[in-house]
Amino acid sequence: MFAKGTRAIGLGAVAFLLLASSIVLIGLPSASAGSTNFRTVTPTTSSLPSTTFVAAPPSGAAGPDDITELAVHGLDHGRAVIWTAYQNGINPDGTAGKTGGPTASTVVGYDRVSGAIVRSINITGKVDGLAADAAMGTLIATVNEDDHSGFNLIYPSLGAVATYTYSPDPAVSGNGGTDSIAVLGGHIYVVHSNPNDTTQAADYLVTLHRSTLTAQLTPVFFDDSTATDASTGASVTLALTDPDTNFAMPSVTPRFGGGLATISQADGKIIFASHLGGTPHLRVLNLSDNVTGNVPPIDGFAVATCRLGTLFVVDAKAGTISALSTKGWPAGTVFVGEPSDNGNPLIGTLNLSSGHITSLGNHFASPKGLLFVADGCGSSGHGDHDVHDESDGGRGSGWGSRVRDGP
Repeated sequence: MFAKGTRAIGLGAVAFLLLASSIVLIGLPSASAGSTNFRTVTPTTSSLPSTTFVAAPPSGAAGPDDITELAVHGLDHGRAVIWTAYQNGINPDGTAGKTGGPTASTVVGYDRVSGAIVRSINITGKVDGLAADAAMGTLIATVNEDDHSGFNLIYPSLGAVATYTYSPDPAVSGNGGTDSIAVLGGHIYVVHSNPNDTTQAADYLVTLHRSTLTAQLTPVFFDDSTATDASTGASVTLALTDPDTNFAMPSVTPRFGGGLATISQADGKIIFASHLGGTPHLRVLNLSDNVTGNVPPIDGFAVATCRLGTLFVVDAKAGTISALSTKGWPAGTVFVGEPSDNGNPLIGTLNLSSGHITSLGNHFASPKGLLFVADGCGSSGHGDHDVHDESDGGRGSGWGSRVRDGP
């Protein structure tokens, strides 16, 4: 069944919904992600068996980008739903891409098995980040990566949206917004995109104040922070120019398990942050691919948490979502996607030791969001579970609750 529409909800309703939500803060043991004793994943085939999950956008929608999975009571019989955000040609500051064009993105949920649309929700602005928070039973959507950015909680079963205002505003001199979202150790992290200069925060911790609909931003680390080169062990200054995508690393990864991965797209780097409850430990991995001298502008990132699973790939240019079988590939395999920004679109596997990307034989016009969903092994597979939380160094929830009653 196709259900469409969005309704705003008032402060009282939002408070009731959030109060009713069960929020569990996770405090799991620390993982030894700093160890270099890790296994290498060997590809078993040059391509993955593929089927088309979504052949075309819904009527009036275009430009799918991010993708996530969430099952909630009251929608599609509580089954898992695959969600993606159509950006509809909106500019990165939230203005219409053409005169009279749309200024709202379309977040669409698809039945995991049939691919049928089960819900469509409009979000004002260009949705750049889309993630699931299973503990709250909500989707999280950030809008407008360059300026005029905002934070939204989506209640899928209701088709309702609660819009939060950032404090402080992530923009400096008209530059700066938020993009990708990661939920790790009971906390929400967002990337600070389009920085005004390299002194800006690269990632923020988000604390939601439900009584005022305020999303408080606390810097986690900065674009000019000092990090350790993950390959050589040398100390380096990051100087990031394009933080774009982040990801909660599951414990099955051969390296960096339990940490926060942040991709600086135009810089061809991934920063892995651990011990987030105190002074973060940062390690940077420089990327390379099948083109000598290329700086891979990877966007999509996913980790196989099981030998039986499906890798969903959003092709922004083609407007499709493909379902790739990863049967037989080891848990811990890291899949990445390069969009068509540099004329070398690909899906590949990432070596967490060397930073090299090995291209798969599957072809896409411009792959963007990636999502791994386990088909067995007792894991949901989307990266928010099965995590040894080293974000607080094993000391418990050092940051405190992500949702607060007061301002």
